[in-house]
Amino acid sequence: MDDDLVLRAAATDDAEQVARLNELVHAEPPENKPAVGIAQWTRDLFAGVNRAVGPSDFTVVEDTSTGKIVSSICLISQTWNIGGIDTPMGMPEIVGTHPDYRRRGLVRRQFELMHRWSEDRGQLFSTVMGIPFYYRQFGYEYAIDAWGGSTTTPSLLAQVSSKKGGAPPFTARDAERSDVRFIAATYRMNRDRAFITVSRDARTFEDEMFVRSEESAVFYRTRIIERDDGPVGFYMYEVFRENSGIRVISFEIDPSVNWLDATTSVLVDLWQLARRYPPEGKDQCEKIEFSFGRSHPAYQMFDTPFGAPRNSYAWYVRIPNVPALVTHLTPLFEKRLAESVFRGWSGDLKISFFTDGIQMSFDAGKLKSVASTGVVERSQAAAHYPGLTFTKVLFGQHSFTYLRDIYPDCSARDHAMATMQDILFGGPLTPAILPAN
Repeated sequence: MDDDLVLRAAATDDAEQVARLNELVHAEPPENKPAVGIAQWTRDLFAGVNRAVGPSDFTVVEDTSTGKIVSSICLISQTWNIGGIDTPMGMPEIVGTHPDYRRRGLVRRQFELMHRWSEDRGQLFSTVMGIPFYYRQFGYEYAIDAWGGSTTTPSLLAQVSSKKGGAPPFTARDAERSDVRFIAATYRMNRDRAFITVSRDARTFEDEMFVRSEESAVFYRTRIIERDDGPVGFYMYEVFRENSGIRVISFEIDPSVNWLDATTSVLVDLWQLARRYPPEGKDQCEKIEFSFGRSHPAYQMFDTPFGAPRNSYAWYVRIPNVPALVTHLTPLFEKRLAESVFRGWSGDLKISFFTDGIQMSFDAGKLKSVASTGVVERSQAAAHYPGLTFTKVLFGQHSFTYLRDIYPDCSARDHAMATMQDILFGGPLTPAILPAN
């Protein structure tokens, strides 16, 4: 690159430099305190805490005139499950450039390389959880809701505890290594209610719970909910030392118990955790966030104790090859069609993205092929999706009907084809994403 800058894959010896860079560039204004948690997360990834990530999964830009690393990104390879179908994907993370080297296109060059790596690994899409707008520059679109839920206080949770006289249906304790198989098996059950989940096995949970550093920005603690004959559920949470809070990011139960008993027990346990909060370094716990989405069954059990709704953010998604991903998801589309008023339908469904498009060819309800079409003539298109909005329906964030109401250039040829869009793409659908970071 220009000005003595070299873009390359990282090596083991780069770990501490990259960690220190990330500690600097990810500091939050206005205080700009060093991002110690991000630095430790970086060290963990270099050290192999995530078995799918190593030093060579980092890109770095080195200023060879000084020997300093001035920009870096990491590609985390994962498998996410979409509608019951395991799908390989990549997650660029910990994106940052030293302030003295910004506005020089360093992140763009690294994303170009990351996207080639991702393609070489057979990954069908990429996601980024990042700052507003920025990643749209690299072909990403917001398409999966994230971290929505509610925010409450210890005093509201105390209402549940007082009604139960301090004796909930189940007890709770910190998870142990012997619990990881139960946690992994129970976690898989969220596929029954969520359209998008992350494939996680017992080894992943074990590494994240017992090998990852507690100082990492993505360190989650786990509590086991149990009765006399063994565990019946779990929840995962993180502690915010900077703003005196607890965030619950996952809550799942075994089918042998009901959500009312389990939710009651979790809320009581959280209230008790909040009372023990001072050992975490603050005078008191001021808030508890629930970030597993407003559609979680727990919200059907209680109202007031969960406090006020908390708006969701969203995952950015990039699809490098739309026909390849749609083809991979063929069983999902065939199932939806078979269960609809279009069962057994035959025909070519041309979908326009204005500058490009795809054709889905069905024969007696079976998806026989998916092909890129280039520009689709307006009269031939069954539906039009402007820009990257098709990503939103494909990942279940919104329905076609919703998009049509807010985008004047989103349309269908006729009423039947509009109905077809909502059937095939099915949104809005619930995600329950717990990434293996």
